[in-house]
Amino acid sequence: MSTELRIFKADAGLKWFKAGWLIFKTQPATFIFMHLFIGIVGLLSLFLPVLQVVAALATPFLTAGFYQAVLTKQQGGKIMLADILKPFSAKGNRLGLLRLALYQMGAGILMALLANGLFADAVAVMSQPGLDPNVALEQMLESISGANVILFFMAMLIYLTAFAYAVPLVYFSKEARILTALKKSLMVFYHNILPLGVFGVICALFMALSMFLSFLPLLILMPICYISFFVSYQAIFMPIVPPSDDSNVKPLSSEISGRFDA
Repeated sequence: MSTELRIFKADAGLKWFKAGWLIFKTQPATFIFMHLFIGIVGLLSLFLPVLQVVAALATPFLTAGFYQAVLTKQQGGKIMLADILKPFSAKGNRLGLLRLALYQMGAGILMALLANGLFADAVAVMSQPGLDPNVALEQMLESISGANVILFFMAMLIYLTAFAYAVPLVYFSKEARILTALKKSLMVFYHNILPLGVFGVICALFMALSMFLSFLPLLILMPICYISFFVSYQAIFMPIVPPSDDSNVKPLSSEISGRFDA
C-alpha cells in the first residue's frame, strides 16, 4: 500500500510532545498501566529466558494496542488496560505484525553477533576471574577500538530507525511488505531529522531530569513519549484521524486531542 510521507519543520517536534501530554492527561492512569504492562513483558524475558521468544513476538502487538488506544482517545472514546491486547484478536494486519516480530528478532540476533565480533576482546577481559575491577576496566577500554564503536553505533542507529515506525506502518497503514515498511521508517528520519531531533532532545532532557527524582517521573514521561511518537506518525503518514465506529462518540477537539499537525 502506497503511503505518502509528509515533511515538517523543526518546531513540529515540540508540538508532537505537547500533543502527547494533552492526550495522556485525558486518561493518565490507563496509559501508565499500559506502558508498565509492555515493560513487564520485556522484563520477564530477561529473568525467564524461556519467555524471550514469546516476549519478542508479543511486543509489536502490544505496541500496536497502545497506539490503538491513543487513536480511540482522539476519537473521543474510553480505553481500558485490556485494550492493549486487542491486536491479538482484531482482524487487522496480525500476520504483518507477526512477520515484523520475526524480522526484528532476526535483526536483533545480527546485532548481537556484530557486538560479539566487535567487542570480543573486551568481553574476554571482563570475564577473567579474580581480576581487579580497576585493572579490568582499564584493559577493557584499551581493547575497544574507536572505529568499532562508531561502526556499532551506526548499525544500532539504522536498526532503531528502521523499526521505529514499522509497527504503525504495518498495522495502521496496512503495509504488507516488511522491507518496504523498514525503508519508509528510515526515510522518515532522513526527511524529518530536524523535528524528530527536537522531539528526541526534549525526551532526553526530561529523562535526565528524572534522574534527580529516582526515575519516578518516567512512569509519566514514557507513556507521553509513546503517545507523542504515535502523533508524529499520524502527522507524517496519517494526517486525518479516522471517525469513530460509535456515532454517539464525539471526537476530541484539536486542542484536547493534540492534533497540531494539520
